[in-house]
Amino acid sequence: MEVRVRIAPSPTGNCHVGTARNALYNYLFAKKNNGKFILRIDDTDMKRNSKESEEGIFEGLRWLGINWDEGPDVGGPYGPYRQSERLDIYDKYIQKLIDEGYAYYCFCSEEELEEERKRQIEQKLPPKYSGRCRNLTKEEIEDKLNKGLKPVVRFKVPNKIITFNDAVRGELKWDGNLMGDFVIRKSDGVPTYNFATAIDDYLMNISHVLRSQEHIPNTFCQVLILESLSAKIPQYVHFPLLLNEDRSKISKRDGALYIGEYRDMGYLKEAVLNFIVILGWNPKDGQEFLNIDEMIDKFSLDNINNSNVVFDFKKLEWYNGHYIRKKSVEELYELILPFIEGQDYFKKTEDDYKKLRRIVEVEQERLKRLDEVKDAFRMFYESPREYSLDFIIESIKKIDKDEIIRLLDESIKHLEKIQNWDKVYLEEEMRRLCEEINTKTKILFMLLRIAVTGSKVSPPLFDVFEIIGKEETLYRLQKCKKDIE
Repeated sequence: MEVRVRIAPSPTGNCHVGTARNALYNYLFAKKNNGKFILRIDDTDMKRNSKESEEGIFEGLRWLGINWDEGPDVGGPYGPYRQSERLDIYDKYIQKLIDEGYAYYCFCSEEELEEERKRQIEQKLPPKYSGRCRNLTKEEIEDKLNKGLKPVVRFKVPNKIITFNDAVRGELKWDGNLMGDFVIRKSDGVPTYNFATAIDDYLMNISHVLRSQEHIPNTFCQVLILESLSAKIPQYVHFPLLLNEDRSKISKRDGALYIGEYRDMGYLKEAVLNFIVILGWNPKDGQEFLNIDEMIDKFSLDNINNSNVVFDFKKLEWYNGHYIRKKSVEELYELILPFIEGQDYFKKTEDDYKKLRRIVEVEQERLKRLDEVKDAFRMFYESPREYSLDFIIESIKKIDKDEIIRLLDESIKHLEKIQNWDKVYLEEEMRRLCEEINTKTKILFMLLRIAVTGSKVSPPLFDVFEIIGKEETLYRLQKCKKDIE
């Protein structure tokens, strides 16, 4: 049997991390088994669909390198791949189920259904549709239709235990008596999710349905529909839920980050892929860093976790830092350019671009995300706006204003004489100065760091000196002295 898997996201919100994780697992499983990975768009929610969201799905998955073999934009032998373009197909199978006694028209109003639900709750019964329209005669149905009433179509849930096999959780069961007859086509003529999905999986020869655990209740409905068509039941695999750090379910409707935002925040696609692949699966050998070929080679349904997974941003940043450090300076420079070129301090001169290459070389070890460069690199292009005597005294213990001015004076005089503006030579000279003026290197170097960068924390001090140049270094030291005098 050919392995054929699919994802079917709804274009009602951006492509968030849960969609990306599920797509990646389907992609890896298809590639591991020489199968096909299909992208199907579940766009039957006409009010909430948007073209922008659909494009966001395409763009996000392509950025990650998760490409599909069949789909709305690439075609394939089982199209159309948008559910809104398959309504005639669904109507055909709904009519088949009605004709064969598996489904029926229901004319109950919303008010009647709500009243029925309240009554059941009061009687401490499980709320479900009572089936009052199950046995309408052909004449009664025609009369209601002639009056212009628009019915829904309900599936007749049999009085039995519904079962299916889950590759992660084993055999799962649900009592059909607790379900009630569920709607498979709404009164506006649009099929419900469960019906359209079951029909599409059937007609597209989907062999395995790999998706999130939240779909388990839907699976029982879909199994019933497939059984009524004497269709082969796919192998179902339900992944663990993704949770926020507060243990709430991560959801695109609750503001979860979508994949495009990860790119905009400066995460590398290698890091995002490596991070999301462990959100519910792990290689048996414990290998933490995996490229896409290694993921394909190691991926197995046997290693899918059974428990929910917390989305840990610190772990993602750890992965991202690792992959940033693996880049060559030139590769990282090209990745950083889009984050820098829009900044007000970057004038796009030849000197600015030349300086940027040197900065990337110095800062590579410190970066966790590419968007950090917007603020982190400012110090190389702009001097601190102002200096605070209180901040300097607080940062350097056992120092006063007179001593600060003395140290700045001595540093300026000494640096003015230096012609070899090389970081190694500069450090040697400033250490020698400390001996000459009888001060500790940690005191002088912290003062110089604050004077040059405005911060107690920076890249290596003399790398900063070398990058900004002699003239700018002296200007900042003089400005610091002037501001605190």
